[in-house]
Amino acid sequence: MDLESGRPVFIDELVENPMQHANKTVRVTGILHAYDPGVDRAELVDGLNLLIVDTQLLGVHKYNIGQTYQLIGAISDVHNDQMSPPINLFEEAQYSLDIVLRARVLREVDGLDMAIYRKTVYAMRQALNC
Repeated sequence: MDLESGRPVFIDELVENPMQHANKTVRVTGILHAYDPGVDRAELVDGLNLLIVDTQLLGVHKYNIGQTYQLIGAISDVHNDQMSPPINLFEEAQYSLDIVLRARVLREVDGLDMAIYRKTVYAMRQALNC
């Protein structure tokens, strides 16, 4: 079984057009906003955009609210799935309940300058015509 590396996408892109990324492997970066170990569910934010993450495949890990994480996993259409409600939405949040990231790889990336990272990803996409 080959695992895909995950195309870098931003949470706002997933929120704006969730079904474009359904059933694809992506790499997402954001700040951990909430985590519920009882349902293996986390919420990752980037600005006002929020993504629900299924952490079941990640195993035991110490999750720290407020830290920046990068996750690789598959975007799943939740219409085929039982989805528990969001954990801790903030009032201004923009999100989609149509998809969930089924994360399989997690790493801490505290200190990552998201503005520079975003510019780099956009430049890479332009250079590779992705």
